[in-house]
Amino acid sequence: MKKQIMVLGFVFAFISTITAQHKEMTKEEKVEIVQLVSENLQATYIDLDIADGMTSALKSNIKSNKYNTIKDSDEFAKIITQDLQNVSHDLHLNLNYEPKKIAQSKLVMPEEMKIKREKMMATKMAEINYGFTEVKVLNGNIGYLNLRMFADTTYAKSAATAAMNFLYNTNAIIIDLRENGGGVPSMMQLLSSYFTDAEPVLLSNFYERETDAKTQLFTFETIEGKRMANKPLYILTSKNTFSAAEAFTYILKHLDKAVVVGEVTRGGANRTKRINLNENFSVSMPYIKAIHPVTKTNWEGKGIQPNIMATKKDAFVIAYIDAINKTVLRNKENVLNSIGYNLLKEKSIDEAIIVFQENTKLFPEEFNSWDSLGEAYFLNHDKDNALKAYEKALKLNPKSESAKAMIQKLTLK
Repeated sequence: MKKQIMVLGFVFAFISTITAQHKEMTKEEKVEIVQLVSENLQATYIDLDIADGMTSALKSNIKSNKYNTIKDSDEFAKIITQDLQNVSHDLHLNLNYEPKKIAQSKLVMPEEMKIKREKMMATKMAEINYGFTEVKVLNGNIGYLNLRMFADTTYAKSAATAAMNFLYNTNAIIIDLRENGGGVPSMMQLLSSYFTDAEPVLLSNFYERETDAKTQLFTFETIEGKRMANKPLYILTSKNTFSAAEAFTYILKHLDKAVVVGEVTRGGANRTKRINLNENFSVSMPYIKAIHPVTKTNWEGKGIQPNIMATKKDAFVIAYIDAINKTVLRNKENVLNSIGYNLLKEKSIDEAIIVFQENTKLFPEEFNSWDSLGEAYFLNHDKDNALKAYEKALKLNPKSESAKAMIQKLTLK
């Protein structure tokens, strides 16, 4: 075993030495890569018409000598990727310059080494709790989950189950995917199962053009814990939300199981595989098309349109307010006021102002709503709006000494 490890160590060191020699690309090498990319697009890419368009664009660029001045392999890969995406608008489609990774992929790794490597990967994922960054119950009994990745359920099932069971008794759930760049379908499948009925629900159809194969993905009939099929669910998105995170969002949105709040997502829908073109270059190739059972299409190149548009920063508080409005039936003014002050304590003044503004809209005759809004504006150094809010509060409660004191403070020159 020691001998095998020493040999592997020597090989990896050799690979590192070779790849460090970053030689300039020749015209012949560039023509070869374009040809190989084109052949793989024609054979494998999800849409033949789009593949034809990309192939034509690359050949035209070769003829016009567009790539002649490019010497660096990394730059060449980036330019080709840009040209491919300009036609396809497919963010999963990339040309990669990665000789070291390609060389490593060709090594025959001993079984013990594979097991050790898998354990190391599992340990690294465990250190970030498989992407389950934060799980908590917010004021007003609203559940919150900050999920940063869709990890393989082979490793992450227990973490997912624990999170879902922890959130079960909440009145509504917010799942934050604003910094989630995707992952694997199995986690999307598992989490979706908690928000649907026991009878398996079709989440997506898949079509592979190269093999003409059609497959389907369903929710699980059996899960650990209780389902929350009728619980209000909010999903927060941003321009960073991508791939499997988008799949989860799109599927539940169009099954009428979730309200999406935030920004339009990046727009990567189709399943991808890596194809080695030669010793130096590989292509990330979308080869299986996702087709939603309701829309009969997907979000590729377009992103997912939220139900409620909001900036990345404001998405959380807007979803939170909506959840409170739909679930809190008594003492709503007090609940919102308490939420606003919690946000002030966390130094989230802009978010607190949004909450207090909502309170004044819902309860315009409540002195306390305007008084709290005035305090938030004052802390935000917005004296004009603070003064207006305190004047409104004093009008509703002429005996308020605190409002009088603040108005005096704000009007002193």
